Formats: sequence, structure tokens, C-alpha cells
Amino acid sequence: MNSAGPFLVTSEHRRFAEFCDACRQYRYIGLCYGAPGVGKTLSARRYAGWDRFEALPYAWRADDEALAAFEGADTILYTPEIVNSPRAVADGVGQLAYILRSIREEPQRRAEKVAAEARRREEERKRVELLLDVDWLAPGSSSVVKQSLSAPEVAAAAHRQPSLAPTRLVLVDEADQLRVPSLEQLRDLFDRSDIGLVLIGMPGIEKRLARYPQLYSRVGFVHAFRSLRADEVRRLLAEHWPDLGFTLPPAGIADQEAVAAIIRITGGNFRLLRRLLQQVERILGINQLQAVTAAVVEAARESLVIGTA
Repeated sequence: MNSAGPFLVTSEHRRFAEFCDACRQYRYIGLCYGAPGVGKTLSARRYAGWDRFEALPYAWRADDEALAAFEGADTILYTPEIVNSPRAVADGVGQLAYILRSIREEPQRRAEKVAAEARRREEERKRVELLLDVDWLAPGSSSVVKQSLSAPEVAAAAHRQPSLAPTRLVLVDEADQLRVPSLEQLRDLFDRSDIGLVLIGMPGIEKRLARYPQLYSRVGFVHAFRSLRADEVRRLLAEHWPDLGFTLPPAGIADQEAVAAIIRITGGNFRLLRRLLQQVERILGINQLQAVTAAVVEAARESLVIGTA
């Protein structure tokens, strides 16, 4: 799933980013909960750079510029299937960590390949020079050849990295879908790896997890993801409505009664805000109107199939 349209950084997203930073730094399990439509998934995708991750082809096919964008990337976003098992969760997280590792290591692999090719050419050049310069009839020439053509010493084996490296933070969206064995599998991954873990779900997930002391005792931070404040909705409608991808009158939504109606209807819920503005755009086009008024907003509200997010 790709996030729709440009991302608008809000104060709530900044709070979410600070929360994730703390979970990574202190290697805690964090709980993030909020009502549907407030922007939890969008913020998680933005924080993890997940649109860029999903758009990248296989690491070996990506260009250098695309790979450079992942320098320092250490966060993965995992969304469990509705029917999940501990094995499926472990494999899913492990596969995402492996893909991120391959992306991070690809530039070094390419540099090593270029260096190896340069060494091969240099060795080949020396071999040719040796064949031409050595007096093969002179005494001791064979020992000179053997010494010159001896293979270089093999470097010691690289230090074995942790299984999820370079991943340092795992975001788990829709964690409400996880059953207890799957949650315990995540706890086991957390205990065995040097990572932070963020579980994202609906309100009440914190109460559900509190019933499992072994898991809940590892929770270090809890973050309540809130709806947009009224002043943020006003700023969004005044300054950033073109970024949402809608076609509205050039003046935007200047009618303060219309703005107040939008705030009242949506309650700051970002998903519901987008749905309402889609209906406003449709009504303006059908009726060839040039201004967004409170009446247009109310008509759009009545057109919504689902009145809440």
C-alpha cells in the first residue's frame, strides 16, 4: 500500500517521530494507539521511508542514487496478515530485515567488485610482465615465478552480525491483528536482537497487552496518536489544500463558516477530512460553483457513504 499524495508534517507526526526515536535509542517496546483515520499508518510509513522502500527494485538492479537514499536507514515497517502465526511473523520481519540489509550492503558490494576487478587486472599485468621479463633459462627462475604468482592471503572472516542488523527499529502496524503467540514471537525477537519495537493499533491495545506481564513489562513508552487540532485544520485548509491533490477554487476555502463546518464534521480526523474534501470537489464540479460555502460542505457531508472514519 502506498500513501496517497504528499505527506503533510503535523505536530502529531513530530510527536510520533520523537516517540519512535526514543524506542530506538533506549531499545524499548513502545505502544502507539489512536482512532482509525488519524494518520498512524501514514506517519509510520513516512518515518520508515516505506514508500521509497517499496518502490525500489531488487537491490542489484537499483541505481547508485536510489541506493544512496538508504544510507543510515535502520527501520522496517511490518504489517501482519489477518491470519497470522508465530512462524509467519518471524519470517515476515526477518525477510524485511534481510531486504534492508541487502540494500544497505549493495554499494559496498559494488565497490568491492570494482576493486577486485582492478586487482585482477593488475595481477594479470604483472603476470604478462613476468612472462616477458624473466630469463627462463637462468638458474632459480622458477622460484622467482612461484613467489611472484603466489595467491594473496585470505582476509579473516567478517564479524558475524546480529540476525536483524542493520535494523534497529521494527514498526508493527495493525498490531491488534496479532494473537498472543504471535505477540510472544515478537517479544522473543526483541529479546534476541538489539532493536526497538513499536506496536501500532487501536485504542485499547494497551489494556489488552497489560494482561500479559512478560510482554508488558518491556514496554517503555506509550503514545496516544491524536486527531488534528482545529488550528492545524485551519492552517491545512488555508495553506496546504493544493498538496492534498484536490481541485478547488483558486481562493481555496476562504469562508470561515465552511471551515468551521469542516472542523465540526471531521473532528480533525485526517481520513474523514480527505473524504469530505473529495465530496466537496465533486459537488463544486457538478454544480459549476466557484466558492466553498457552508452549504456546500453540508451537502458533501450528506453525500458521504460512511459518516465516520
